[in-house]
Amino acid sequence: MKTLTSFFAILFLLSQAFSQETTSNRNMVGFHFIESSSGLNNPEWDTGDTEIEFADMNQDGYVDIISIGDHGSPYINTNEHGIMVWFGDETGTWSVEMNGNFGYGGIAVGDVNRDGLWDVGYGMHHNYSSTDFGDQLIEAALGDGTGVNWIPWDDGLATNGEDYGMFATDFADINNDGYLDIASLSFGSGNGLHIYLNNGDGTWTQSYQYGGASSNSNDEIHFGDINKDGYSDCAATQQGAYVFFGDGNGNFTTALFNMPSFSSPPSDIALGDVDGDGGKDLAIGNYNGDIKVWVFDEVNLQWIDYSGSLPTGSDYYFVELFDLDNDGNIDLLASGKGQLGIWSGDGEGNWNLENTMLTASGNAYTSAFRVGGDVDHNGFADIALVQETGSWPSTQNHLKCFIETSAVFLPTLKVVFPRGGEVFYQNSDQFTDWLSSIDPASIYDFEIYYSLRGENGPWIMLTSSAANSGRYQWTIPQTISSNNCFLMYSMKINSGSVETITPNAFTILGEDGIEADFIADSLFVQPQSEIHFTDQSIGLLTSWEWDFDNDGTVDATERNPVYSYSLPGIYTVKLSVSDGQNSDTEIKVDYITVDENTGINNVTSKQPELRVYPNPFYNNTQITYYLKNSGRTELLICNMSGQKIRTLISNNQSAGEHSVVWDGTDDSGKQLDSGIYLCRLCVDGYFYPVKKCLLVR
Repeated sequence: MKTLTSFFAILFLLSQAFSQETTSNRNMVGFHFIESSSGLNNPEWDTGDTEIEFADMNQDGYVDIISIGDHGSPYINTNEHGIMVWFGDETGTWSVEMNGNFGYGGIAVGDVNRDGLWDVGYGMHHNYSSTDFGDQLIEAALGDGTGVNWIPWDDGLATNGEDYGMFATDFADINNDGYLDIASLSFGSGNGLHIYLNNGDGTWTQSYQYGGASSNSNDEIHFGDINKDGYSDCAATQQGAYVFFGDGNGNFTTALFNMPSFSSPPSDIALGDVDGDGGKDLAIGNYNGDIKVWVFDEVNLQWIDYSGSLPTGSDYYFVELFDLDNDGNIDLLASGKGQLGIWSGDGEGNWNLENTMLTASGNAYTSAFRVGGDVDHNGFADIALVQETGSWPSTQNHLKCFIETSAVFLPTLKVVFPRGGEVFYQNSDQFTDWLSSIDPASIYDFEIYYSLRGENGPWIMLTSSAANSGRYQWTIPQTISSNNCFLMYSMKINSGSVETITPNAFTILGEDGIEADFIADSLFVQPQSEIHFTDQSIGLLTSWEWDFDNDGTVDATERNPVYSYSLPGIYTVKLSVSDGQNSDTEIKVDYITVDENTGINNVTSKQPELRVYPNPFYNNTQITYYLKNSGRTELLICNMSGQKIRTLISNNQSAGEHSVVWDGTDDSGKQLDSGIYLCRLCVDGYFYPVKKCLLVR
């Protein structure tokens, strides 16, 4: 189920070569666009900033464009009103449906009530509605799968002082409870950033706010995990601070570190994995025409300037990050005064200008900018933007779409997110994104699978009912931890099937069971492999016993096996490890439960449970662990090189729960610098999976 047929693979390569040879030197594959805006001029727009998104609102496989209007909405100088959806089709033409008496703001798309249908969240300035639908500055509304009808789901939103101009909006499951939460950012001054938790029943509770009457903001906000701790972070065009790290409970802290702060907010901000490590990085634009890219260093807690040769003092001030040419490296797009520039990236901070194009004639100003939706299904991302043209007081916005024109002659699949290195918590809601070069009408089945055991499976069905529109929202399975997870996407078409998998492994963290590094590096490797607990090598695996047939005894065929999928049941695994000098040390893992539908989904071992909370922490954190049996216990803090820097416990302890507070100091009492440290537990000579602790000063 993993590989493309050789015939398809050869023709795909030929199609790529043809595309490269038939474009100009600067307009290579993925970088050449033509306008496809038929129908987007209905209704006529007024003026001012707005927000647009790509989403398949009616789940027909074709990408749509969604907004809630510009400065004239609702019904002021224009017929725009409420939630506006321009439905796309296979010809690249658009038709609009509008619902609601409100507008001028920002919008986000996601499934907030987990019914499988796309819903919307939005912040607004013009909440003129006389009904519940449109009478608050921040709202969420449930969709029915048509992209036309909406039911308010917004009790508790905009109830904490928001009295002027909420705007840019985004969704993410910031507390990993399986429900998307919402953030909204005001335009101008007066309100700042507001974040609300989704209670799952149509009510919301505010968890964080920043800024307000004393600070200004512009019209962009995005969620993404920047520091790879499994918690959603936030980037927003907010004066004073524009990066915020989440703690998994709805709280956020500013995270500029060594990046500059601005006396006025950035004009635009974007998130993307520029260096390919699984964490989101940052692109920033400002109205001086300076474009900057910063990559986050999770170990040293600092930002690295990856701007390279990107322009300064230019006419560009809106930015987007996306892998346009499908080469695995993020590219940068910038829009501004009637023009658009595209720079290809190499993942190391080098940028090459591939194309520039006029998007409007005369005096023009970018009001909104999005990249990502594949409107024409050629397997490459397309662009939507709103540009204001003319001179005051006769300026007018124009919504435009530009489709990428590279020729691909056969069905292909391209993974967009996740691509490897990402960290997710079980039971959290996440998005997965892809691109495909086939008309959705030609597909009779689209399936997504996941694996916890590497790129060869076993594969477990995630969904068989996703529309091939490039995005699916999934709940991370409640399972054991693994840092060897992959997704596989499969299209069934008349001529066969096309499959692709995540390029590299990502991590799923569970609250129970064996740590991810332990599973990937010891439990499911062949004998003589080196056994690691995170960065600590403790020897070579010399034997491995798993009672696969669950008959209570381990026979010859069950010793040192290559891992294979097991039948449902409870199993006992025993590993023996040698450091090359001393006798083997046994590591016993009891009760691996294998479910018939989800595979291995629970591990209960003789290892004591180890928890660190809060994590990240600022002044101190509490380390809690449970010993099933009494024994000689050592609890150590080590640096990332494995060197011991603090001994917290070194004595005999009884069975049961124990806890100790670590104040971020070493054995001499010296305060340690910000960084990642390893909490290491050893009981009766057995080393157990470490916990990574993030200390923030």
